[in-house]
Amino acid sequence: MGVILLGPVGEVAGHVVAANIQVILEVPVDLLGRDEVPAHTFQFQRQQYDAGLILKYLAELNFPHFARIIAVTNVDLCTPILTHVFGEAELGGRVAVVSDCRLRHNYDGSFAPLDRYYERLAKVAVHEVAHTLSVYHCNDAKCVMRYSPKVQHLDEVGLYFCERCEFMVRKSLGHIRSTVDI
Repeated sequence: MGVILLGPVGEVAGHVVAANIQVILEVPVDLLGRDEVPAHTFQFQRQQYDAGLILKYLAELNFPHFARIIAVTNVDLCTPILTHVFGEAELGGRVAVVSDCRLRHNYDGSFAPLDRYYERLAKVAVHEVAHTLSVYHCNDAKCVMRYSPKVQHLDEVGLYFCERCEFMVRKSLGHIRSTVDI
């Protein structure tokens, strides 16, 4: 039984995300096979996928042996009030979605090196999983929980938690570990 079930959706680097979540959060992560993004989540007028509808879809999946479900995709995500998001999660909930769509290029449009792309993807995934653990955005300039709406902001934060966020993550994971056999 695992704590996190990672569902790569589409053509993305699910193994990189899984490995980083396992190392940073120190929890087991199981990988599902690839799946397609539900067609009903596509917002034709915006040519993007509604992250909230994807979360609703994930919440309806039946994986009772997993404390969290994280989908990783390559489609462009949006919310009703934001033009794009790198990821979205239920704060204190069970599901999150992460997209690599806007992580492959730098702010100036140039192609990001593969290591930078993987690091960005890992940062977004760890950030979104932490939201499911009830951790809010942080003001610490280097904490992975800092709000990062642009890729240059992602490049400025570390792939680690500040002391406060680390405490909150460990506290939440302790509660999960006491209810899930890992």
